[in-house]
Amino acid sequence: MIVHLNGWPGVGKRTIGELLASLLGATFIHNHMLHDVAIVCAGLRAPERWPLYEIVRAAAYDGLAKRPFNDVFVMTNALCVVAAREVQAWEHVVELAMRRNVPLIPVVLHADIDELCRRVQHAGRAGRKLSDPGALRAMIARDNLQHPQVPETLMLDVTSASAEQAAAAIVDHVQIIRENLVAATTRHLQVESRLAAGRPS
Repeated sequence: MIVHLNGWPGVGKRTIGELLASLLGATFIHNHMLHDVAIVCAGLRAPERWPLYEIVRAAAYDGLAKRPFNDVFVMTNALCVVAAREVQAWEHVVELAMRRNVPLIPVVLHADIDELCRRVQHAGRAGRKLSDPGALRAMIARDNLQHPQVPETLMLDVTSASAEQAAAAIVDHVQIIRENLVAATTRHLQVESRLAAGRPS
């Protein structure tokens, strides 16, 4: 089984993902684990960054595909509908689940825009992640999060929830749908865009 957390920067993917992985006895694969290799080796804005990232990602996913069938993964990303690179990133996740012949549970984490902007200014993000609230607002204004159109998808508003509460809610969701889960298929590639909370339609 793969539980995939998608959400805007600042929504708490890493913190929630770590707690969720602990509760599920899963391996946690945070998106920055792969991006950081390319950024450190090639440079944040170097043209070589993305080709290197694809090499790192392909090797990592190949290794994950070969792990024992019963291994559970919790993965994170910030994937939108407009950027071709992010559409392709979701395709790679679906392909990984299909190679492993396991269920894929998409979880889309949402929070109010003002709350997201407050969170991205946390000191621990400086130099590592997006920390400019203006850049975040611009990102949200021009794109929408991917929302896979499958029954197992969970939309979770974490504006007022602690990371512990969010992780517990995801575990509850997994337990409720577990008996009806089937292996991932190309149906997971059907995505819909959803507006961010607090954003005018």
